[in-house]
Amino acid sequence: MKKYSLLIIFILIVTSCKEPIEYQFINSPKTIDCEGLDYDLAHDAYYSFRQDLAIYVKNLRIGYNYLNYQESLGYYIYRGALGNFDFNEIVTPHTKKLLVLLKKNEELWDTTSEKSSLNYKSEFVTCLVENIKNEEVKTTLKALIETNTMNSSIFAENYRANVFDCNTDNHFGMLLAFDTYYQHLYQMKF
Repeated sequence: MKKYSLLIIFILIVTSCKEPIEYQFINSPKTIDCEGLDYDLAHDAYYSFRQDLAIYVKNLRIGYNYLNYQESLGYYIYRGALGNFDFNEIVTPHTKKLLVLLKKNEELWDTTSEKSSLNYKSEFVTCLVENIKNEEVKTTLKALIETNTMNSSIFAENYRANVFDCNTDNHFGMLLAFDTYYQHLYQMKF
């Protein structure tokens, strides 16, 4: 009996050391260099967001039958920035697994705010904002964050007007992913 107990404990220890999720986008191009969130998790979350959108829009059959992040982002951002999207239709099982890990980073989230679940003053989000290439967008974001008035709904028009900056600015793209997608998923029950 004692041997079986030791064997069970050993199996539990070995299986608990296993990585909780298999990252799918490890070989994708490097995204950002920010502290405050595990790089591999942030990297995979960004690419998973992009893939979720591309698959969703491709399946709508509105003009093309291949995965196209740029077109998908353009389609998504109008309602996504306002949070008026049926996120259940977009989110994939992999993204749900990533969300479980993202929720464990308590500094990333603001559970007390009525405006947003994302903590705009977290180390990670601050780094994203500081490294945005578009100076006008960066200045506006910083002013909204400083006055505690930032949320994706207020910034929606700026996201729409500058959405294609994400093609050349991963910091902006990552912020857009967390602000318009993950913060809404954060509030959902799956």
